[in-house]
Amino acid sequence: MINKGTLWFPCPVCLAPLDVRMSKRKKPYVICSPCGVQMFIRERAGIAAFESLVEQGRKENVLARLARLEQRYWLKCPECGRSFWASPELVGTKTFSGKVSGYRCPEKNCRGVVPLGERS
Repeated sequence: MINKGTLWFPCPVCLAPLDVRMSKRKKPYVICSPCGVQMFIRERAGIAAFESLVEQGRKENVLARLARLEQRYWLKCPECGRSFWASPELVGTKTFSGKVSGYRCPEKNCRGVVPLGERS
């Protein structure tokens, strides 16, 4: 759980919430241990833009929005159990009508389809 008083920024790779730290020279940076991403913000304009993003995320409860997006687009194949992100290239259609049936599993030999509206 994130303390509302703590400044944080989402990891650009995995979207995990990262606490914003300050260097000895009072410049902000974030480190994501699982991904290995390190982001150091330099120069006044970059620091000002970064602080604006952090403040905007604080006001808009970005973590809750990201959680809702993940629920909507992070799917699980009913056949093989693999989890994957919904994407346009995985859209499956019905043979005769051409209507969208769901999202195909990206696993090579799996024929699973996650129906539209189903959550993982």
